Amino acid sequence: MRGNHAVPQYRADIDGLRALAVVPVVFWHFGIPRFSGGFVGVDVFFVISGFLITSLIRAEMKAGTFSIAYFYERRIRRIFPALFAVLLLSAVLGLLLLFPTDLKRFAESLQATVVFGSNFVFHNLAGYWDVASERKPLLHTWSLAVEEQFYLLFPLTLLLLTRAGRRAEMAGIASILLVSFILNLWAVRADPIADFFLLPYRAWELMLGSLLAVARFPGPQNRLMREAIMAAGLLLVLAAVFYYTPDTPFPGAAAVVPCLGAALLIYCGGSGITLVGSALQCRPAVFTGLISYSLYLWHWPLLVFARYALFRQLSPGETWFLIGISVVCAIVSWRLIEQPFRGRAERFSRKQVFAFGATVSAGALVAGAILQLHGGLPSRFSPKVQAILAAGSADQSPRRYGCVGPPKHWDADATECRFGAPARAPSLLLWGDSHASVLLPVLAQLAMERGQAGYFATHHSCAPLLGVQVSRADGCEAFNARILAEAMRDPNIRTVILAGHWAKMAEGTAYQHDDAGTSFLTDRQTRLRSLDKNPEVFARGLTRTIAALAKAHKDVVLVASIPEVGWPVPETMARLALGHSSQDIRPTAAAFQARQRHVLPLVQRLQRIYGISVVYPDTVLCRTGRCEVSEDGVPIYVDAHHLSYRGALLLKPLLKAPIDRSY
Repeated sequence: MRGNHAVPQYRADIDGLRALAVVPVVFWHFGIPRFSGGFVGVDVFFVISGFLITSLIRAEMKAGTFSIAYFYERRIRRIFPALFAVLLLSAVLGLLLLFPTDLKRFAESLQATVVFGSNFVFHNLAGYWDVASERKPLLHTWSLAVEEQFYLLFPLTLLLLTRAGRRAEMAGIASILLVSFILNLWAVRADPIADFFLLPYRAWELMLGSLLAVARFPGPQNRLMREAIMAAGLLLVLAAVFYYTPDTPFPGAAAVVPCLGAALLIYCGGSGITLVGSALQCRPAVFTGLISYSLYLWHWPLLVFARYALFRQLSPGETWFLIGISVVCAIVSWRLIEQPFRGRAERFSRKQVFAFGATVSAGALVAGAILQLHGGLPSRFSPKVQAILAAGSADQSPRRYGCVGPPKHWDADATECRFGAPARAPSLLLWGDSHASVLLPVLAQLAMERGQAGYFATHHSCAPLLGVQVSRADGCEAFNARILAEAMRDPNIRTVILAGHWAKMAEGTAYQHDDAGTSFLTDRQTRLRSLDKNPEVFARGLTRTIAALAKAHKDVVLVASIPEVGWPVPETMARLALGHSSQDIRPTAAAFQARQRHVLPLVQRLQRIYGISVVYPDTVLCRTGRCEVSEDGVPIYVDAHHLSYRGALLLKPLLKAPIDRSY
């Protein structure tokens, strides 16, 4: 008992299991070889949390001492102090290092973190136009948000179920688990970003631990059976850690492996001596488990800010040094911040604890609002640097979000999907992914100059490849099918302009240092994801699109690949201006051509067969043997591969001729 409250019996093996969860996460984030599936450590944490929280609540309910106020007091004592220390240091480093746009995003995530809603923010920001994960210092707090949302809803749910009887309690928890798991299986394909970040799709992992706590299945008395179950649990977790990759559809069914492994280790860990149990209870494992929360909190911001400051990946020596620093910070945080707050009333009363949480949260909300209202404090930088960075935030197509999304977001009758002369019937259609949307200002000008009008239909990460599903673009196949149907049914649409991130689609991988992720293409002939199959699926999809349009007697203008830079252009140019980098990021024309190995031959073949018009942006952007990234010292890209408004206007002469022919 602590005070008048029951405390479940301490299990050292669970602290050891925490170590088994946190080490893979840290090693995966730092890029340690072989830990390609280290992200599953978070899932192990969820199972542990479900088990411990349910055990705690049920012990207090059994003793008649359960109190919602005390429960949340314990959560504040456990979570807030170390978290606020990390947020404070991150804010200081952010002010010193982050460019204005990144500081604004940090401020938004700071506010969301203190109200435990950061998973919603990162879910909403996880679209195609979002920045790389390596520039989000608080990205890892999404899992804390999931747990806190669980803590907010679960105690009262468990209280109601317990009062209804043990069978109702078991049935209720099992039902929640089953519903959440089914949602998870559906969303891993239908909405993978939501499946990763949001509680309804993750609740089953927490409920698996909860079910263990409620069921209290007796552990096997046979030593050999215990050894086998513990070994199986360990192997399941390690198999996921070592054999999963970021390209594994996850959570989905794949999350069952580490979660079941964790459940088996919890189930048997307290039932008797085993070799695996002894390993989990050894002093290094237990100590690592004790500092696991602080280690999880500290390692990611330290890594993000180190990479941001250096503007490169860490060397092996730097990697291990920073891991060591993370461990030191975790030990200090655990000893000097976590521990003093963990006691019930010895140091701080309940009133003081709640006041502390409310005050610091309010301060973070105000600070975040100030940073956002002041645009990320650009005055920290010289006017020259501010002008360069403006190209990355202000010099973009103002309507690039206007008609973007799955099929329900595009309708030929929608005014937000039109450009050009308002009184004319649209005769043009711009169709593609975000590389198409950056061309909108150019086409809008050309249309207005000629008294023409058009529709535009773009879907992030979804090139106009009929019959193809793109792994990073929800509903892509259905979207493209609908756009084709709209174009076919409207006789006024005579010219269709196709644009896309062609090389990324054909290769599947981002270019050089760009963190645009991996895109797997699948269709009816190729249902299994494989980068080796991307080129042929890409070829079939583009051929279907052009063949269908040609059959409908539409004039097709295909905008070939915009050169990819592989570095965030405005940020890199700003670093050059600050003297922090001397990198020449202009890709060579030869490198550009090599990147188009699967694209150019296909485009040329389709041009011969169907007589389509092809526009080659590289003829303007790569005239000197290198592909330019700026004009008169101003960036013409907003990131590593999207042209800015200024950059898109450079292509106006190229687009003028084919548009004139269709006029």
